[in-house]
Amino acid sequence: MFILCLHLGKLTLGVTLVSAFSIGLALTLVAIGVVAAVGLKAVSARTTRFNALLEAAPWISAVLIGAIGLLIIWSGLSHMHVLPHSH
Repeated sequence: MFILCLHLGKLTLGVTLVSAFSIGLALTLVAIGVVAAVGLKAVSARTTRFNALLEAAPWISAVLIGAIGLLIIWSGLSHMHVLPHSH
């Protein structure tokens, strides 16, 4: 959309659209984080059932993000024909 606005000579419109999208995305992510934090606090106040999962959550998240990163690297290398192909 921004490139279209640049092509049409509407720089102000393009910057406004990009800014509005960025602000909306930031507000959405902050709202999701607040809801998650309040929800976790409410759940942990009512039960101790999830304590082990909550303690392991950062490690699980790190492993998941690392695995996704490795898959993306593998996919990129395979599309560049750097890795051997299995037939």
